[in-house]
Amino acid sequence: MRHSRGFQIFRIIFRERYREPTLELVVPTMLIANIFLSAFYERGNFSLLGVVLGFTPVISVSETLAFALGLRNAIFVTGDHVYKGSIISFLTMPVRRETLFLYIYLSDVVLPWFLWLLTSVLYSSLSGIEVPSLILATFTAGYFFSLNVVLLLTILLRSPGVATLTSMFVLGSIFVFGGALGYYQILEGNTSLLYLSSFANPYVLWIADSLGKNLVPQIITGIWAEAFLAVIMLIITFTKFRGLEP
Repeated sequence: MRHSRGFQIFRIIFRERYREPTLELVVPTMLIANIFLSAFYERGNFSLLGVVLGFTPVISVSETLAFALGLRNAIFVTGDHVYKGSIISFLTMPVRRETLFLYIYLSDVVLPWFLWLLTSVLYSSLSGIEVPSLILATFTAGYFFSLNVVLLLTILLRSPGVATLTSMFVLGSIFVFGGALGYYQILEGNTSLLYLSSFANPYVLWIADSLGKNLVPQIITGIWAEAFLAVIMLIITFTKFRGLEP
């Protein structure tokens, strides 16, 4: 059966990023790594706190793996093509740049997130541990915001090494200082100011919420803010990608 030209191009992009045994290792690891969810859930006396801790970045292996895979794709595959100039071979392919960017974005960014979501929902169903959809939305918004920042810096800086250092510095600063700011605002009782800072690190708010404080409105605001910023970053990245010279 002869596949369409667009599908053939997508398959080339996909295979470059997911050569064997990448998926064979990533998918089972993501699924098995959710054992930490059960551990934290039981330690938290089967409360929301256990679920929140189980889905906190860095602690959660599956979330960390999804981000690392997306980071690798964006910087050391797409970014390497931009740095070496081999992106020209893709830009001259018989496909519109909009379609090519879509293929790259789906392979680099969307697929790692989809694998995380699939394995997390599957583990939740098999274990019987109910995971609030708002927690899944929290990581989703943060993931796309972070990877869109990485992809934008990759296109702008055109150097895998510089893009890696800059991305880690920018995202690390937002996460660390945002978490510290949210923590002190909660201690001081300035919950109204959390509407402005919640997007930087909503997991601090999640922990406080699971311990009895009602911070769901601030968390939702932070999710929408991250989603909005992620869309803005994506639009800018697409504009810069279209401007690449063949």
